[in-house]
Order: sequence, then C-alpha cells, then structure tokens
Amino acid sequence: MQRYAVMFRIRPGTEDKVRELLATYAPPEWVTPDGTRLLSTSIFMKDGLVIRMIEIDGNLPSVMAHLGRQPSVQKLEQELNQYLADGHQRDVSSPDGARAFFQKALMEHVTTRRATFEDVPT
Repeated sequence: MQRYAVMFRIRPGTEDKVRELLATYAPPEWVTPDGTRLLSTSIFMKDGLVIRMIEIDGNLPSVMAHLGRQPSVQKLEQELNQYLADGHQRDVSSPDGARAFFQKALMEHVTTRRATFEDVPT
C-alpha cells in the first residue's frame, strides 16, 4: 500500500461549499483497468488549505489517469474550480490534465510509521 497526498487552496469564505462538495460527491470506480486499487481517500481542510490523501495498491500514474476519466471526479473538479484560490485552478477532464494536476499538487511523502504487534500494549 502506498499513500499520496495533494494540496490546493480555496478562496476565503468558500469553505462550507467546498466541504459539502468534497463530502458528497460520488466515489470513483475503485479499481483501474490495470488492476491498481484505490483503497481509500481522506480529505482534510483548514484555513483555506485542502489536503486530499489517497491510499493505493498499485501504480500511481494508472490512478491519476483513471481518476481523470471518472465522471464523478470530472464533475467534482469542475464544480470545485469556481472556489479555488488564484493559481490553483486546473482542468482534470482528461488523463493528461489529471496527471498535470497531480504533478503540481503532489506533496512529498516524508514518512509513515506503523505500530507492530510488539509495539501495542496488551
């Protein structure tokens, strides 16, 4: 399993609209044509900064292209564009557009720590 996160900024005063859009859009298909699995998505927001985290099992470029073809994601991104801060608008209506967005917004993964059975008190 791999984790990735992207970030973007929204205009002040649009938090309620953005929260509603991000909490209610239809999920994409969870498996890409090459078998990569989108395991989970999480979205965080504070002070105009939105972080979208995904967990996948497989190939990130495959997920980026797959999400760019998903009607629910295309609709969400189109609706979100009106609330994005200057410089954060994007066109993810195609696999190339989705790839460009991910490349620009992808955050650096620093570390992941997991408890092992021996670390958990009984």
